[in-house]
Amino acid sequence: MDNFSVRNERNFHNLIVKPNHIHLLDKPNGYVSAMVKSSLSHQMRFTVQKLEEELCTAGNPHVLQIKLLGDDSREPSSWMLFADGACVADGSGAFARECYCEGAEVFLDLCRDAVETAELRQWNQREYELLSAARGIAGV
Repeated sequence: MDNFSVRNERNFHNLIVKPNHIHLLDKPNGYVSAMVKSSLSHQMRFTVQKLEEELCTAGNPHVLQIKLLGDDSREPSSWMLFADGACVADGSGAFARECYCEGAEVFLDLCRDAVETAELRQWNQREYELLSAARGIAGV
């Protein structure tokens, strides 16, 4: 470091690190809500749910699922995005966190692009409802 070194700093007051905060797509409406909604895993699940609703409204329905992997339920170490049962994207939890640090809709845009790029079969509303029901029965 130029003329400054952490070891040479003698003023030990106000030494703070500003952590990167994630932008929340699912905005909290109170303290308890903020405790739940500030977790990365919640935001990722909410994003996939929102994208599925968006695709259905646009007339291009697909059944989306996100599998979060790792020991920490709030901070996944990796993830996999499935559309109609096919894995269309995967990555590390650190990558997902960086997406949310950049902006609330960055991960949403990434998931949307992955689903569009996968060139999945076009489902009609009835077929989509059957796939959704099957997902509900499977418990995922």
